[in-house]
Amino acid sequence: MSKTKIKILIFLLVISFGPYYIYQYVLYKDARDVTSEKSMFTISAKNLESQYADNPTQADTKYLNKTIEVEGIVSEVTDSSMVIDGKVFCKMNEKTKMNFMNKSINIKGRCIGFDDLFEIVKLDQCSIQQH
Repeated sequence: MSKTKIKILIFLLVISFGPYYIYQYVLYKDARDVTSEKSMFTISAKNLESQYADNPTQADTKYLNKTIEVEGIVSEVTDSSMVIDGKVFCKMNEKTKMNFMNKSINIKGRCIGFDDLFEIVKLDQCSIQQH
């Protein structure tokens, strides 16, 4: 093989595996496992929502992208989510059971902010701590 063909082959290999490397090792190297993290705050769903309603910027500074525990009464349940006190939407890690309706619960998750349209605080990567 000539040097030109070898250079072209190396160039094509770099182009082929470059996006994979970026995707795998640059973009997703710091994936979090919220279930194994310690909660920074434990707060009632109503109190969390009222803090966001009163001052969203201050609440974001305190809670956004942090692992928190939310306490309250389950007001809605679907296969993959729960709503606590009608104020906090929790995207669950695992399928949920309908038998949590109207029961007191403590859920740990990552706060992803306040939805102005629905006036609800959102959490993802949630897991049930106690019920």
